[in-house]
Amino acid sequence: MPKPIDLDALIEDIDVECGFIFDSEGVLEESMYLDLAENFAAMSSMITTMCREIAEDFELGELDDIILNTKSGLFVVKKVEEDRYLGVVTYDSSKLALIHRRLQHLFKETEV
Repeated sequence: MPKPIDLDALIEDIDVECGFIFDSEGVLEESMYLDLAENFAAMSSMITTMCREIAEDFELGELDDIILNTKSGLFVVKKVEEDRYLGVVTYDSSKLALIHRRLQHLFKETEV
C-alpha cells in the first residue's frame, strides 16, 4: 500500500506552482493545480525511464531526483517509493536548493 501524500500541503510547504504523483507506467495518481496532468504523467514516466537507464549505463546508482532547470523555472521529479514519483514545477529557478533539500528531508526514509 503506497504511503499517503498530502499533495496540496506539500505544494504549499515547498512553495511550488503545481505537482503530481505518477508511477513508472505513466499512470497519474493525483495532481494539483495542473491542466493536462495525465499527459505530464506519461511524459514524465518516459523521462524517468530514460534517466534511470542513463544512470545505470554510467554506473551512477539508483535514480533519486531529476532536475530540469530552464531559464523560466524548474521541473523536479523525486522518487518517493519504488515505483512512485512526485513531479513539481516552479517558475522561480532560485528555489532549486530549497526544493531539493525539502524533498530530501520529506522523503528521507524512502531509501529503495
